[in-house]
Amino acid sequence: MQYINLNNWIQVPILWFWVYKIFPNETKDTVLNAIKTWYRHIDTAQYYENERWVWQAIKASWIDRREFFVTTKLITKWYENTLRWIDISLQKFWYDYFDLVLIHRPKWDNVSIYKALETAYKRWKCRAIWLSNFNEEQFLEIYDNCEIKPVVNQVETHVMWQQWKMHDFLENYDCIHESWSPLWAWKFELFENKVLVKIAKKYNKTVAQVMLRFFIQNNVVVIPKTSHMERMKENFEIFDFALDEEDIIEIKNLDQKISYTNRPEAMLREQNY
Repeated sequence: MQYINLNNWIQVPILWFWVYKIFPNETKDTVLNAIKTWYRHIDTAQYYENERWVWQAIKASWIDRREFFVTTKLITKWYENTLRWIDISLQKFWYDYFDLVLIHRPKWDNVSIYKALETAYKRWKCRAIWLSNFNEEQFLEIYDNCEIKPVVNQVETHVMWQQWKMHDFLENYDCIHESWSPLWAWKFELFENKVLVKIAKKYNKTVAQVMLRFFIQNNVVVIPKTSHMERMKENFEIFDFALDEEDIIEIKNLDQKISYTNRPEAMLREQNY
């Protein structure tokens, strides 16, 4: 496993396991399978309504909690309310702290919410705090008005929207670019894309592995989601090869700056990769 250093010197795995839209009654077994595949960073959220089952899987694994990075996301309002909901999530895990806590989506009172995360950080209820789906202006509002600087911004990133402008912006502020939806490629037929298929054959890998490797090699954290154990293993087998410069350029040239989630049909259908 490859790790990346955050700006507060915490090391986190560069490959995470995402439990978005995994039904609560399937979450425990799915996460247990991911743990068996050596995933140690589990990304959940209050909105997903499966935090308790993530905890059950970690507990059932009999692996020391300190070996895991557990992330959750908040969709809250106001300072005091945010502190309360952090405690509610901690109670679901029977934990004293999370490794990472973030604001799931920007709100009108971002600074107030983030200051609550700072308080939680100072009270040792989380080891790092960060953002999700923030644009540059929203990021700077936090950066300029808060004491603890965000360590990560998690944004939609895939081959059709590679987000290099945001990537460079975040690097300037010592903040990590993280990709959610790195494999949501079905709408763009990327698994049949001639360039990606050619590169995959060159390394005897799958197109999915090539896409994940592309982002990891460019210092982007990725959180793929799958409920299929064979694909969990496949997603993990990306550390034994490296794309050459020609491959990197070819994949970068596929970027069309097209959002997946801004399309109306994206909220109605998605591939269970």
